[in-house]
Amino acid sequence: VTRRGLGSSLLRSPQKLHKLVKGLVDGTDIPITVKIRVGCESDTINVLENVKAIREAGASAVTIHGRTAQQGYSKDANWELIQQAVAESREAGYGHIPIVGNGDILTHFEARRRMEETGVHSVMVGRGALIKPWIFKEFKDNATWSPTARERIEVYHTLATYMKEHFGDDEMGRKKAWTFLPWHFEFLSRYCSYPEDEFAVQSTEKPLIQSRMPS
Repeated sequence: VTRRGLGSSLLRSPQKLHKLVKGLVDGTDIPITVKIRVGCESDTINVLENVKAIREAGASAVTIHGRTAQQGYSKDANWELIQQAVAESREAGYGHIPIVGNGDILTHFEARRRMEETGVHSVMVGRGALIKPWIFKEFKDNATWSPTARERIEVYHTLATYMKEHFGDDEMGRKKAWTFLPWHFEFLSRYCSYPEDEFAVQSTEKPLIQSRMPS
């Protein structure tokens, strides 16, 4: 995809990104939101230029993942760059357009801290929700939930039930479900509980999701 100038390679050209987003905005009444990384390569970080291009094209919201495309998930998400984008947008008079932060959110503490420190409108959760599908309950309760083994099995059962409802119970539906279930289970198996009185301090030093991922 990137070799054809698509996907994350669009980050190299704010002008092209602006044209693409504007075309979508002009072509529909549906709100258009855009998710980007802070840049394509580490030596060409241009998140401020891309956010400017996107908002001026009329997007309703922008989500920023705090890594470059080149980094994958090998480095900690750079929330300072996300904070800079929020500040620049407000200074330019675009504070009404939500900026959503994304990267290394595994606990309700990290979500709250990132919002307070950076000023983002909200946070988007990726791998954290795959490892802990109950993370949104923790956000709501503002407390950690450490499920028992039986409760985790119930989570798996619920996931399988949702897939059955979504894909169908015929042979094709089962094949599609079995394409995704092992992938979800691989993430779910990485979960281990973390004491509520410890993770706040630990996650300030190092994102918990990064310190707990297999090497």
